[in-house]
Amino acid sequence: MTGFNWDSVVDALNTHGVPEICLMFMGLVAIAVVISYVKDKESFLYKVLVLIGLLVGIFMVFVALTIDTGWGSATMIVITIACFTLIIRPFREVNFALVLALLVMACVYVYLGGLTGNLEFLSETWPRVIAALVIGAVIYMIAGFIQDIIQLFGKILNAWPFLLIIGLWCILEAAFILSGNGTVLDYVSGLMNSSESLIPVL
Repeated sequence: MTGFNWDSVVDALNTHGVPEICLMFMGLVAIAVVISYVKDKESFLYKVLVLIGLLVGIFMVFVALTIDTGWGSATMIVITIACFTLIIRPFREVNFALVLALLVMACVYVYLGGLTGNLEFLSETWPRVIAALVIGAVIYMIAGFIQDIIQLFGKILNAWPFLLIIGLWCILEAAFILSGNGTVLDYVSGLMNSSESLIPVL
């Protein structure tokens, strides 16, 4: 009995264009999210599509990291932006910094309770509370700053016109790769070069 060969699986996936089909599906999901958001952002359908977008984004990260598709840097950039946009969308309003700070505070409070020796004074109630609050506040400031940056980019990228463009780009990118005509940027570069060649030299 032969063992499992991941390389043969990757070759089969690439041969049948499965990664590109997944990329095209991610673009379709992004467009569906935009349409449902514009129609009614409070609808059940919109919430379901956002969840599907989250799962598809995570899956595409897995595909990009584990399958050698041979995609160029331009395609990988498009995928990275699309995955980030779909993954961050459900969490744009979640305060992860506060959750992390509270978790750290609880861990610090429990840890300090077991101190002995020269630092045993920190195991007393008020020093424990003060130390946990100070460390939690520091964590909250650092994590909050990082969170604000991520959420800022998330809000910009999740503006529905931009998400629509990203979705269309993913579909076109997959279509060009499947057809063997390079990428969207390759096509645009070809058009620009051909138009330049038509300009008469003075």
